[in-house]
Amino acid sequence: MYEITFDQETVGCSNNSNILAAAKRNFLKLPYGCFNGGCGMCKIKIVAGDYEVGLSSKAALPDNEREKGYALACKTYPLSDLMVRVMGR
Repeated sequence: MYEITFDQETVGCSNNSNILAAAKRNFLKLPYGCFNGGCGMCKIKIVAGDYEVGLSSKAALPDNEREKGYALACKTYPLSDLMVRVMGR
């Protein structure tokens, strides 16, 4: 189990769960739409930590944003504790 810190709130997240699911399980309000990597509403910035990203639309998350540490919470899985900044709040 890893800890995901969203600004001021920290929640637990297993390595087989995505960040959005962990936030929802802990009643954190993150913006989201499709829950499938297509809309980009759950865009986050990974500030610290290791993670793995699943497939998502390049329109929702272009390569240049991926290179800068942006990810979609619905398609991002922790590999360590993470510090995350929510973009759509």
